[in-house]
Amino acid sequence: MDTYFEFTIVCNDVLKEILIAELAEVGYDGFLDHDNGFSAFIPQNDYNEEVFAAILQKYKVNPADVPHNVIAPQNWNAQWEAGYEPILVADKIIVRAPFHKIDKTFAYELTIQPKNTFGTGHHETTQLMLELMLNIPMQNKTILDYGCGTGVLGLMALKLGAKKVVGIDIDNWCTDNIEENKLLNGLDDFEFRLGDLSVIQSSEKFDGVLANINKNILLHSFQKLVSHINPNSLILISGFYESDLEDIQKAAMQFNLQLNNHIVKNNWCAAHLQFVNKTT
Repeated sequence: MDTYFEFTIVCNDVLKEILIAELAEVGYDGFLDHDNGFSAFIPQNDYNEEVFAAILQKYKVNPADVPHNVIAPQNWNAQWEAGYEPILVADKIIVRAPFHKIDKTFAYELTIQPKNTFGTGHHETTQLMLELMLNIPMQNKTILDYGCGTGVLGLMALKLGAKKVVGIDIDNWCTDNIEENKLLNGLDDFEFRLGDLSVIQSSEKFDGVLANINKNILLHSFQKLVSHINPNSLILISGFYESDLEDIQKAAMQFNLQLNNHIVKNNWCAAHLQFVNKTT
């Protein structure tokens, strides 16, 4: 495992969400909340000082005021465990790590081995997606988990009765982590493929898509996603702000995707789109 840089940024909650979104776009793949800001983590080999400084200066944060630490590979798990708490969603789902106590008071329990990325349930977008999923019929459906990360959303789909999940992601670490999480949750019907949408065969069709990525990727993916879903299929999306919803909706409508519902938390948004095939 790589050596990581940790940068501790002092800021308010609004700026924190903006900076996390910006940093996630350029390779920062782990974040920990603090009372007065957050820590951002990036592999040492991926760190670019000029890019980091430009993002901070864009929001009037002085890079000289941001301390950093070097996190040795053997200390990474300790870093996570020290700041990692179980996540509760809609009083029905608990997302916990293997080192947390089992809690059977919730309808659904997901055990996720934390890694240095989104997908452990701590980010608002993951929580919003899980909340939306509670009200969507999943029984016997085949689901595409696009940008699956730890597999938390796809695994939740299986717990809700999905027949099979295919998860895709461009990050190599997902390969081992998803296998870990499948075992931890006793779920086998999750197939992981390393890559982008090109790893989905042209003939493959799904009953639903889960995509917690970001606005730009979503806007460029609708056409391809629609080619891989059945009529009346659902697409649950997040990774964007409520202020972006109008742009998302306009782009989706071009491909017969209508907005059924959306929910918001701390300015982050998740939406339920329905594919209506108007040629049938």
